[in-house]
Amino acid sequence: MLIVNTNGGGHANIGFWLSKTLASAKHDVTLCVVGEETDKKMQKAPFTYFDADLKPLGVTTMWSNPADLKSKLGGAKFDIVCDNNGKDLENVGPVAEFAKEAGAEQFFFVSSAGIYKPTPTPPHVEGDAVKETAGHAVVEKHLVDMKFTKGMTSFRPQYLTGYGSNKDCEEYFFDRIQRGKPIVIPGSGDQFASVSHAEDLATMIASAVDNANAKDEIFNCVTKKGVTLRGMAEVCAKAMGKEATIVTYKEGSVEGVETKKQFPFRAVHFYASSAKAMAKLGWEPKHPDLEATLKDRYAEYCASGRDKKEMTFDLDEKVLATL
Repeated sequence: MLIVNTNGGGHANIGFWLSKTLASAKHDVTLCVVGEETDKKMQKAPFTYFDADLKPLGVTTMWSNPADLKSKLGGAKFDIVCDNNGKDLENVGPVAEFAKEAGAEQFFFVSSAGIYKPTPTPPHVEGDAVKETAGHAVVEKHLVDMKFTKGMTSFRPQYLTGYGSNKDCEEYFFDRIQRGKPIVIPGSGDQFASVSHAEDLATMIASAVDNANAKDEIFNCVTKKGVTLRGMAEVCAKAMGKEATIVTYKEGSVEGVETKKQFPFRAVHFYASSAKAMAKLGWEPKHPDLEATLKDRYAEYCASGRDKKEMTFDLDEKVLATL
């Protein structure tokens, strides 16, 4: 399998874990990171884990932009190609075309559950209304039309955590609880979210390999239980052996404070069901216990020294000053 992997953001860890999962099962895996090996982003997890975690398993790592795959891998053959990078046809198109030329029978696309239209009745299920002009949605339709022999399969993840993650999610909560600061949540705090271990997303994708039930299907790529935003603060605190102080405020009510800059989660329900993947692919998460995962993440947080760094929370303070 060829995995074209993003060089930043939370999704990078999906490609890392997918490589690890498949190589452990004796698949021949090439992991191609978009961009240059000298990019500063390569100094962060999961890229810094390649030598210790992937190379001993025989994973080939390389760097290339999607448009350069033909020149970098010309003549190579792959049974399956997975795009865990592109968000639109401009970036996924060249990868899909290369996949056809390389003889790929299956094409996997890591899409996003962010294309669902907001719903007051979570969780999202496959078939719910999506933003049809969104890049990921356009790509999904295009890949079906390309008619790969064993089809395309699209996976729609949400928030993720776990070893190798480098995008602040639980760290937002750890930072504040560690320093005795309140968790400032926009809205009621009762909004549901899906927070999944990256390995579980990888094992779901791996379960589609040579699986006829995956042909031309879309799956929510999430764990099987949700958590409220308030609950996330509480579970983080429990994993740390501490108490959390939680404060809520009306989204958009504080001048100069943008929700997406003040808080790492959406202020609406962003929660999806994985029932379809469990039924059709026979998939089960290995990490269903969020608290256990967060205990591991807190240990990594402390080992990195982040627990002792000086920090200020200016946007939080702006909000708190109005309450």
